[in-house]
Amino acid sequence: MDSGNVRALRERLERVLARELGAASVRSVARARSTEGFSQDTFRFDAEVARAGARGVERWVAKREPVAGLLEPYDLEPEFRVLHALSEDPFPSPPTPWFTRDPAVLERPFYVMRCLPGEVPIPAPSADGSGPFADDERRALGPEVARTLAALHAVDWRARGLGFLGDPGPGPAAAARELARWEARIRASGLPTEPALAAALVWLRAHVPSCDETTLVHGDYRLGNFLVERAGARSRLTGILDWEMVHLGDPLEDLAWCASPLWRAGTELASGLLLPDELAAVYATAAGRAVDPARLRFYDVLTLVKMIAIMQTGIRAFNDGRTHDLRMAIFDHQLPFLLLILAMTLDFFGGGAD
Repeated sequence: MDSGNVRALRERLERVLARELGAASVRSVARARSTEGFSQDTFRFDAEVARAGARGVERWVAKREPVAGLLEPYDLEPEFRVLHALSEDPFPSPPTPWFTRDPAVLERPFYVMRCLPGEVPIPAPSADGSGPFADDERRALGPEVARTLAALHAVDWRARGLGFLGDPGPGPAAAARELARWEARIRASGLPTEPALAAALVWLRAHVPSCDETTLVHGDYRLGNFLVERAGARSRLTGILDWEMVHLGDPLEDLAWCASPLWRAGTELASGLLLPDELAAVYATAAGRAVDPARLRFYDVLTLVKMIAIMQTGIRAFNDGRTHDLRMAIFDHQLPFLLLILAMTLDFFGGGAD
């Protein structure tokens, strides 16, 4: 984008910010495009805001619908409505004041949220092969991550007007709906269904569990979406990010996702923090609900199928020329490893899938 277009975009954003914030003026003083996320365009910016005779710098993040990505088709409005509903809640989600589909500002739909303090550790080993957290950080953050997940699942989604997400109701409907959602994405990718994936889908259809409660489900609750202030034994969780997959469903879906081998950063620890059994135990105590092993196993497998579906969507978008993000092309080389993990999870090699 040339400097003239950048300047015009900045000026449009400043005008919108001034209007929405009720400010006399807004001047963007620092901007950066985030490259961490795959699924949406993310822009961070500091704005000098003049309001009621006072002037100060406020930090904001804009998330814009991408042209193509991993979670097609895109619609930012549902996640905005969830974040907006939680903006005054003590749950650590970023306050999110507004959303617009008006293409005159950032060309595509976007929403704006407050920038919370902290950093986002990624699910990758450190230089010495250990995980991303020191022992004292893990002791502080691990239980907090589990308790925060329990707090999310305790949110009264009916009272907050989140029924638009669609209550699957009791019984097998929640699990069946998620399985159908990800099977549809796999078919839409048009890519071949490898034997391990085909076998996993058969197993999932035969083991759909029942759940008698419906909670708000983040859908991507894991290392890489945790905003953390690192201070040794005083480290704390300051925010939960990336709500693109939010829905209503079985709370154990989030627990399995958080504990998946995908996010262990080269360790045996769920999201680099706690052993999976420890995470489940702390969560169960905080949530006041038992963690049913059969339900959790279903979601352990579904987690890997979801990730395969997401990768296939990105590969298809790249192959079609709708994105030039080389990270999506790399998925083609990562899929065999993910398929191997899937096969090992169900012990296909040993014939112990049941």
